Amino acid sequence: MRKILLAFDGSENSKRAVQYLIDLDTPPVEVHVVNVQHEPVIYGEYVTANMLEELNNSLLTKSRNVLAEAADALQAAGIAHQTHAVLGNVAEQVNEAVKRLACDTVVMGTRGLGSFGGLLLGSVATRVIHEVSVPVLLVK
Repeated sequence: MRKILLAFDGSENSKRAVQYLIDLDTPPVEVHVVNVQHEPVIYGEYVTANMLEELNNSLLTKSRNVLAEAADALQAAGIAHQTHAVLGNVAEQVNEAVKRLACDTVVMGTRGLGSFGGLLLGSVATRVIHEVSVPVLLVK
């Protein structure tokens, strides 16, 4: 694992994924921390471009605030990293980031619901595993 994409949503599970990277015997060369916010779905005829832009900017601000926690932990550990705030579908955006940034591994937290829970709820981790072409390491 040289160039890692860390999918980070601020949950306890994703914080454990950050700690996993920090605790590696051989730290990664570079970590790209990605937070994906779902784009707003708006119904109605009275939505202006300014309203949509404000919503998107608000989501990106939220994303940057979430990313700050992971960035602080990685910086304190001396691990080179970059943060990326994006809008869209999580699995698709992670896949695009893997390609664009030439990452060789995805690391992310998982809620650990098991196969039955994942079947019922639909798991972001499962979608990422099927979407990306690189290994995915799930941290429980």
